[in-house]
Amino acid sequence: MGRERDARAEKAKHGGKPVILWALAGSSVHKVWPYIDITFARLMEVTDCVVYTSGDVTTQKLEHGWEKTDRMQLRSGKWTIRETLAFAQVADIVVGPETGVLNSVAFNKDVAKIVLLSHSSVNNLSRDWYNTILLIPMHTSCYPCHRLHYSWDNCRREPEGVAACQKDITPDTMWTALCQYIPDRKSTRLNSSHVAL
Repeated sequence: MGRERDARAEKAKHGGKPVILWALAGSSVHKVWPYIDITFARLMEVTDCVVYTSGDVTTQKLEHGWEKTDRMQLRSGKWTIRETLAFAQVADIVVGPETGVLNSVAFNKDVAKIVLLSHSSVNNLSRDWYNTILLIPMHTSCYPCHRLHYSWDNCRREPEGVAACQKDITPDTMWTALCQYIPDRKSTRLNSSHVAL
């Protein structure tokens, strides 16, 4: 009960602004999306959303450059997994790869979810999840591979250092998904040219 109370108090600090919890990476090398910074910049520019990032100490490098942005709340390596999972239950939107954080809110109808699929198909992970948008790598021939990759030995690594399936999910695809969940609370500029239709 204490963690839920603390999570609700943390969210309440933002005065009703939409709150996003973004799981930066999963437990395997292929579960990192390369366009996080582009999307964070769009969110900061044209919405009043507050973004909480989560992960372990290794994902702190993905937070670099956002330290001085008030609406970016960087929690990688700072929150315990219990704190992260409690906050996921009260966030407006939870975004990330196939992780325990996303699984923890799968059947919470009050929390919107955006999942970046990598090794799983819709049917074997999230077909029955509530209030969920699935981002599928449509042009990656090895998707879904149904494998967890703890090295790059059997995963198609792109020159940018990320898995092909994650590179395939474009920033505009993510932006369109985000706009499905924040249109009624967005800034009036959200319907700008930044939105991919």
